[in-house]
Amino acid sequence: MSKKNKNTQYRNSNQAKRSDRFSVELGAPLIFCTAEAIVLAALCLVINFFLKTEDNAKIISLISVLSLPFYICSAGVLCLIYTARSLKVKRAKYDAKLLETEIYDIFRYIIDLPYAVIDSSGKVKIINGAMQDILGFKRAVSGIELSEICSVPVKTVMANAKNRDAYVSDVVYDLPEDADRHESAVAALADGRRYEAVSYLFKVQGENYYFIVFRDVESYLSLAEKHEAESPVVAYIQLDNLQELTQYVRADHRSASAEAENILRDWVNGMNGFIREYTRDKYVAVFSKRNLIEQMRNEFEIQKRIMALKIGDNSFPITVSMGISAVGDSLEKKEKSAHHALNMAIQRGGNQVAIRREDETGYVFFGGTHKTIENNTTIVSRVTGELLETKIAKASNVLIMGHSNPDFDSVGSCVGIARFALSVIESRSRSCTVNIITDKGSDSFRTCYDQLASMNVYGDVFINREVAKDLVTPETLLIICDVNNPRIYEAPELVDMITDIALIDHHRLSETLPYDPFLQYVETTKSSASEIVAEILYYSKFGDKLHKEEAEVLLSGIMLDTQNFTRNAGAQTFEMTRYLYSRGAHTGVVREFFNESLDELLLTGEFESKARIYRNDVAITWMTLDRPAKSDDRVIAAKVADNLLKVKGVKASFALVKIDNDVVISGRSKGAVNVQLILERLKGGGHFDIAGAQVKNSSLTKACEMLKDAIDDYFEYDHHN
Repeated sequence: MSKKNKNTQYRNSNQAKRSDRFSVELGAPLIFCTAEAIVLAALCLVINFFLKTEDNAKIISLISVLSLPFYICSAGVLCLIYTARSLKVKRAKYDAKLLETEIYDIFRYIIDLPYAVIDSSGKVKIINGAMQDILGFKRAVSGIELSEICSVPVKTVMANAKNRDAYVSDVVYDLPEDADRHESAVAALADGRRYEAVSYLFKVQGENYYFIVFRDVESYLSLAEKHEAESPVVAYIQLDNLQELTQYVRADHRSASAEAENILRDWVNGMNGFIREYTRDKYVAVFSKRNLIEQMRNEFEIQKRIMALKIGDNSFPITVSMGISAVGDSLEKKEKSAHHALNMAIQRGGNQVAIRREDETGYVFFGGTHKTIENNTTIVSRVTGELLETKIAKASNVLIMGHSNPDFDSVGSCVGIARFALSVIESRSRSCTVNIITDKGSDSFRTCYDQLASMNVYGDVFINREVAKDLVTPETLLIICDVNNPRIYEAPELVDMITDIALIDHHRLSETLPYDPFLQYVETTKSSASEIVAEILYYSKFGDKLHKEEAEVLLSGIMLDTQNFTRNAGAQTFEMTRYLYSRGAHTGVVREFFNESLDELLLTGEFESKARIYRNDVAITWMTLDRPAKSDDRVIAAKVADNLLKVKGVKASFALVKIDNDVVISGRSKGAVNVQLILERLKGGGHFDIAGAQVKNSSLTKACEMLKDAIDDYFEYDHHN
């Protein structure tokens, strides 16, 4: 509808409203005049009756003659006064009504502010000319659903409505129970632009109606979206293993680093960003959020380009880790958040990108499908030992714990830290207790305790979780070993009771920790937590304080997680094994820790006999027991998963066992499949090739189906990267 047609329609609509402007209702004065005539006539009759004599004939005639002019004059004056007053009142009412009509018609035909009126059922009663133009309607519709012309739900219109009298947004009547007051009220209409729907509640004859004004916010939203898309993103970038790779191949580190840096610079420059190297093989980059979203869509193909680099004749690829953040209202906050994200990526094993979620609830990860080479952590271990020594020297008591249902690595690493703490206390002649929180009913613990029983110092060291809670003071130091998932801590409630917490682990972090440890030493390239603890001892001044029995327990943890040095064993692993040998440990003695009973051997054989191959190279097996489940059945599951890797063509294996109402899953890999990423989908975690998960309140069949879905997701969405 053109502007001219709108004006014409507006004028025509008002012509018919002017015809009765000066009409006056004369019913009231006519009634009064009639009544007056009757009264005068009656008065004349009464006078004539009482004065009916010849002497009074002239008086009666005079009264009769004068009554008519009096009646006419009085009636005329009355009519004039009434008419004048009526015209004045009616003119005022008319003018007020005309103003209302004029304003309505201006909104209806002249002003280009689209609006609609709906009833409480969501049906459109009327729209104005501007809305007709947008929708392409030839008339003001009536009776169609609001959803036919607008994407804003009716419940949102009602929830956001302002009361006509109060004009306060939280005064709303007759709202449905599921109405969301905070839901967005922006809709795209037929002209392709976006409008904010602002609604007002009013009542007509007791019925609720909603007056919805559509405010054009396309330009504002486009500007806001552009600002958001162009907002800066901070990225920390690190070449994971270049320094270690160049130690073993004939290649110059500088030239290899320059080649990798050129790829990274081309990548960042292609996003109109900038990148700077702040230390060897580590970079900081800034680019726009628009480009970050694009990189997430292509799943950070830059990782493939870096991994395509070959150094010398070595076939092990260079890998890159990144921590990226767009969270924060300043570059300073984004920089800190990106640095934390990089630490998360590295602690999960490297070769991946960690992006801080905008709601700050965790991270989004890309990559992590290839193993990284072992890092040289000599300096880190020495610094970690010094920090622990300082904290232990100030603590009133030290509590150490691993994961529930402990294995040799959990017990061994806790014993190693206990030796470190006892040595610090002895060197400073302090009165401070050291306790290890563990499940004394575990077979792994009993085996280790039998080895330590001859040492008087361990007589009162081991306690359960209930006793541990009674020992907590404001100066208590808590050290957690071989686990980072709070759900499987031996005593998870302690992290809420203790302020000073240290974490030492070799498993990948699957989520942000719910507490802030003063020390978070997570090194995923290490074979075991026992290796990390042995390294801390070795590079500290207490390395010669380790006893033979303690060294053998530590060695059992290394042998367990390396499967007798056949998996995940790097140069530092053998270096720490040499150190433990120097303290009296021997693999021949430790191997006896792993001896099985006949019942366990038979159960393991039954467990393995159920194995099936899935997707050509993944072995899956499960166990149904004819007896009540025991916590150590998960150890058997881990052994079975290890044994299945010996099957020709199998790249990864999973063993499921039901314990009470839960199903425990052990995952193992030869290094080509990241079982940690697979079991993360089941709320589990672990290491690249050693991981576990626990499915609560589930049957074996359901858990197996969930595992297969997770494997499918990994190969379809992750592994191809």
